[in-house]
Amino acid sequence: MRGPIDYIIVGFEGNKFDGGILKAVGDAIDKGIIDLVALALIVKDEEGNVSRVNISDLGDNYALNLAVKYQKNPDSITDEDINEMSDLLENNTSAGMLVIEQLWAKSLKKALLDASGVLIADGRIHPEAAEELSEEKEKSHARFT
Repeated sequence: MRGPIDYIIVGFEGNKFDGGILKAVGDAIDKGIIDLVALALIVKDEEGNVSRVNISDLGDNYALNLAVKYQKNPDSITDEDINEMSDLLENNTSAGMLVIEQLWAKSLKKALLDASGVLIADGRIHPEAAEELSEEKEKSHARFT
């Protein structure tokens, strides 16, 4: 049984990928929160040409070790995925795509299945939207006090 699998695409101005972000990914992997399914990095130059970046070319040993140690299926991010990702980028930017399995959710999934639960809907509320929900809750609470 697998947990939910998500992809995350993070863009960066200029073509300078900071592999330090991967330390947070490594920490989450080591804590058993997520598992790294695949990782890809791309650069879109000033003329709009797109190239895939080999992690070993970053010169960051941590990034290379993380990819070698944890990446399960590096080929699961296809050229088509790279093309779609590049369409989201402005010229002179770079992006990283992480495909991760949400390991923390596996025990919840098992409990739901054991209880004959059926998924009706799912989604994601991003932190910015969650802040708005908190503000609305505070306004509502203030009206009733």
